[in-house]
Amino acid sequence: MKKVVLIAAVTAVLSVGQIAYPIQEVGAATAASYRISYKMPTVNTLEEKEVFHALLKGALKIKNPHPASILDKNRKSLTEIVGDLNGTDTPRGFMIDEFVVSKNGYLFALYNEIGILDPVYPQGYDPAAISKQILEQEASGQWGGDLRRKRGEMELKARIDALVQAGYVQPEELKDQLLTKQFVAETLYRMYKKVRPFKGSVAPKDSQSEAVRWAVEVGVPEFQVDAKGYVYPQSQPYYTNSLDFIQLFLPSKKTAAGWEYFQYEVNQDMLLEAVHNYSGQLLYVNNKPLSSHPNYVILSKLPETKKAETQLSASLEPKVMEMVEQVRQEVQKPRVWDWRTDVIRHPSFTKLVSEYRKTKSQKALIQVYQSVKARYNLFDRQDSLQVIKSVLDHIR
Repeated sequence: MKKVVLIAAVTAVLSVGQIAYPIQEVGAATAASYRISYKMPTVNTLEEKEVFHALLKGALKIKNPHPASILDKNRKSLTEIVGDLNGTDTPRGFMIDEFVVSKNGYLFALYNEIGILDPVYPQGYDPAAISKQILEQEASGQWGGDLRRKRGEMELKARIDALVQAGYVQPEELKDQLLTKQFVAETLYRMYKKVRPFKGSVAPKDSQSEAVRWAVEVGVPEFQVDAKGYVYPQSQPYYTNSLDFIQLFLPSKKTAAGWEYFQYEVNQDMLLEAVHNYSGQLLYVNNKPLSSHPNYVILSKLPETKKAETQLSASLEPKVMEMVEQVRQEVQKPRVWDWRTDVIRHPSFTKLVSEYRKTKSQKALIQVYQSVKARYNLFDRQDSLQVIKSVLDHIR
């Protein structure tokens, strides 16, 4: 029911940016007709759908980056750090996988994301000297595996200690390598709670943690609450999506004066490439995602598919930055968690609710909807006139 309602609510938006190309499958025993199309995202879907976070990271160029000299000095690649930790310059896939899902792996990614924290080396440690020793060993025909492992351990610890020194991680949290959503929320909340304070508008059943509730309220990926009201804070997160969201929509550029927003500009070539990379999720064949089709590989190479990618990219280009700014405004608002307390009985809406119930007019309904939307960051599933009408008609 809700799905139908939401589709109806955004028809006007989608129809503007929708194209369809009927094509004929070649070589099939029975000729089948396919229809390739796309739908322009709304602000809600841009905020909530992780595919768009990945697309934006690939399509937007930072206008106010940190100096490259600082980033080059502080950052290390995932392959480099995992290789050193395992005493090799060609780490195997399983080594990388094991590191990525650990607490150290998350903290290493978080450190690289911040970019400007200097490593906190212990007194007497000289990174240039140990690198020189490794090169000398290799030049003499020896393999500096032990020295590489020592360098990896020291470089990783120096970066995690920088996060501890900054106050984002507590030393006692480093006693184990179990990575949970709870831990991710705690670190992010310590970083951003002053620039994006918790509004107290959500209450998942399985967490009293203010950090976890903050993450739910802001809309950080991996912190969606299920239909029963659970967020599962002890489960393992896929934190890449969370870091993409934070960089795009929160003031995530660390400066001497505090946190500020990264400013972006669209690179059309990068946008087209990003649309192509995620076309399996962004394009539709007969109203189903392209990636779900059994002939996905063949269909993805068709001229009609390339044309749809180009059209979607061109339609997105002039709108993306305005939509990013809108999301940044939305994530500063509280959420609607309980319609009865947050809307029906809330003093801000008393007169508007009364007017609608008295007149049942479309004008009164729209006024309630606009007022609720102005105050709250509505989830996509909540954001329609039909949903608001149902709330007003059935909740007392």
